[in-house]
Amino acid sequence: MSTTVKDEIMGIDLKQAIPTPVMAVDKDFNIVFINAAGCDWLGKEWEEIEGKKCYDVIETTLCNTKKCVARKAMDENTKITARNEMKCYGKTIPVEITSSPLKDKKGNIIGGLEYIVDISHSVKMENELRTQTQTILELSTPVIKIWDGVLLLPLVGIVDTMRAQQIIENLLNSIVENEAEVAILDLSGVPLVDTAVAKHIIKTVNAAKMLGAETILTGFSPDVAQTLVTLGVDLNNIITCGSLKTGISKALNFIGKKVVSYEG
Repeated sequence: MSTTVKDEIMGIDLKQAIPTPVMAVDKDFNIVFINAAGCDWLGKEWEEIEGKKCYDVIETTLCNTKKCVARKAMDENTKITARNEMKCYGKTIPVEITSSPLKDKKGNIIGGLEYIVDISHSVKMENELRTQTQTILELSTPVIKIWDGVLLLPLVGIVDTMRAQQIIENLLNSIVENEAEVAILDLSGVPLVDTAVAKHIIKTVNAAKMLGAETILTGFSPDVAQTLVTLGVDLNNIITCGSLKTGISKALNFIGKKVVSYEG
């Protein structure tokens, strides 16, 4: 029984049975083979494709350029994988194209073998994850308007390079939108500030000044203060306050307001 099944499987043209497009071209990019899945994707019969230039049949932005996957595979004598988009079933879809050089028995490169995978689902998932990540970043760096002309950006948690860039963008956009004169950057919830983060903070302050807004840094923990001193970060031109309360009071003074005690 098993021998019969094996014989039947060995008798199948496996290249044609592969469910994803597989194509072979010679060194001049003439198509010498394309499997049934490839013909199905293109909506063409083999007789319409045979002998034609691959870039005349498969339309992608890399085709017939120096970045062509098959060209690079043959030129560099290695497997090359790249993402692209191509027309399939009457629409354009994202694909991953992998190409390897085809060699004769003497090891001479005589063409290229290419297979194409539909990555629509993967790209959709990546885009959704990117959107979710962006939303999380925005929620983790909220800019709060506490008074006309005064903004507060409280930071909590680790500030890495990606988040630091988000902080800069959010704060600068908010300064423009609210025509803010003062922005308070509160570091009370930040446990660690390294050299990269310190540089981003200084960039934020300088960029805010270019937009006409002063930045007040508040909430330095003893560890953060010691780190900044150890790193030699120059804060001479930056307004700093030990607490958020003091920072808000100073910010209001900037716009001609004053905090007073009132007991009813």
